[in-house]
Amino acid sequence: MPDTPAPIWPPRKAAAEPTSAATRVAEIVAAAEHAAEELRVEAERRASDRIAEADRAAELRVQAADEEATQVRDEATRYERDERDKAVASARVLLGEARMTAREVLHDGEEIAGHVRELADSLRANAERLLRDIRDVHEELVSRLDRADPSNWPGGEPTPAPAPPAAPVERAPELDVPEFIPTPTGRLQR
Repeated sequence: MPDTPAPIWPPRKAAAEPTSAATRVAEIVAAAEHAAEELRVEAERRASDRIAEADRAAELRVQAADEEATQVRDEATRYERDERDKAVASARVLLGEARMTAREVLHDGEEIAGHVRELADSLRANAERLLRDIRDVHEELVSRLDRADPSNWPGGEPTPAPAPPAAPVERAPELDVPEFIPTPTGRLQR
């Protein structure tokens, strides 16, 4: 029986063929749905992983930004403190210089006031000396005028008197104002 085809095992039933095609389609659909479910689950897992990774990256960025903000704030605080310290030091130097200048002005003012007092004392003494000299000259002039007045002559009437001998005319002493030179001790030299 070489011409006969080999039997198919298990033998197919002719009526069962449509049912087996439907089953086969159902199996393929089920396998496709199962594969689609696996793909969906895998896609969700990957999406979750990527979201988690993005959350971690965002958290790291926020943390880095916080650290950078802290560094900037710390640096700004140090800069502000350094600048304040420099300003305080500069102000102290300026105040020291101003106080020293104020002391020098006071010293110079006291020195000038002392010189003015000494000058005033000297002017007062010179004024008194000048007044004495003027009074002496006045008395001398009045005395000369009194001697020249005919009513003071003996006998009351003027008589021509012989010309007195040419005697040297007494001159009043020369008056001069002394120079004032301040000395280191604050006293004026005369």
